[in-house]
Amino acid sequence: MSFLLKLLGGKSSVGGLDLGSNTVKLAQIAKTPTGFQLSKLAVGPTPAQAFKDGLIVDARLLADKVRELILNNKLNINRVVGAVYGQSVVIRPINMTQMTDRELQHAIRFEAERYLPYPVAEANISGLVLRREVEGEEKTMEVLLVAAPNDLVKNTQDVIKMAVLEPHAIDIEPFALVRSLQLTIDPEIFQKTVALINMGATFTGISIFKGGILRHHRTVTVAGNSFTKAIGQSLNLSFEEAEKIKKDKGAIRLEKDSTPVAPTTMRIFNVIVPVLTELITEIQRSFDYYRSRYRGESVDQVVLSGGTALFKNMDAYINNELGIPCMMADPLKNISLGDIVGLSSDEIREMSPSLMVAVGLAMRDQMRG
Repeated sequence: MSFLLKLLGGKSSVGGLDLGSNTVKLAQIAKTPTGFQLSKLAVGPTPAQAFKDGLIVDARLLADKVRELILNNKLNINRVVGAVYGQSVVIRPINMTQMTDRELQHAIRFEAERYLPYPVAEANISGLVLRREVEGEEKTMEVLLVAAPNDLVKNTQDVIKMAVLEPHAIDIEPFALVRSLQLTIDPEIFQKTVALINMGATFTGISIFKGGILRHHRTVTVAGNSFTKAIGQSLNLSFEEAEKIKKDKGAIRLEKDSTPVAPTTMRIFNVIVPVLTELITEIQRSFDYYRSRYRGESVDQVVLSGGTALFKNMDAYINNELGIPCMMADPLKNISLGDIVGLSSDEIREMSPSLMVAVGLAMRDQMRG
């Protein structure tokens, strides 16, 4: 038993640790006789020097922040599930010759050489069978290639260990998201084709699921910091000042909305239009690729998650631009709230879209997938 666990007392449980470049989130989900409960939640700003271009560069600094959150919020936790994400994480459906699962795990490393931008020897690689038979292609199966650089995985593990915690598992972010997606939307919609757009500070992940199975994933760099930098450059503000004004006064102006707005809000909107346009272009590009790969199949529902999704009117704007129903994620929709230190129920519900990864990681053992 760790010193930290002894200090806090009580039994330990597994938590979900979302190490974002803007915010660190740590969640615990308990199973009760009536369902699931968010029993613990700790949220705090990520130290500015801990990340560079979305990558961990100071594991010790980040670990100290995690440990601070645990102590301040009295979390009785010694094991966590972390996640890796970003453009170096390769998640790609490929066709391979039909084989057993055991044969696949050996063969996938050779197949991966064609798709990875880094040496196979320097990566964690696995393959998941999506379809045992591909229509029109005899003795062929569709496999989801999943790969992440060893350094990316090790950095996440190092943060966890330095925080006096045990890495229970290191997951891939989209796998955590699909668990939370299942908690967010109705079962009949979950079985359809759903695009989950996870909008963080440094990256936006575009994941397309059908029946809860990941069939396409792409990471783009048009994200929250893109909006902040555009505002800062236009208004001659520091990054911190631009981030604050974005949150306090930023809003997306909808085409049919004639309601008067403050001059600052209107100016911010005009500044971020090119960033919004680029974001929509990237989303549409992913949708077009999916449609071409799966013979005209289209996305039925868009779900937005992540802190940047909370930008006022983001869901309505994407709905209008894509012509596809768009909703905000709510992983806490069917989860009750415990007595969370330092946060009211209203505050937790308001930040729910940004908790998708942390909740999905915390649910890993309860919802395998």
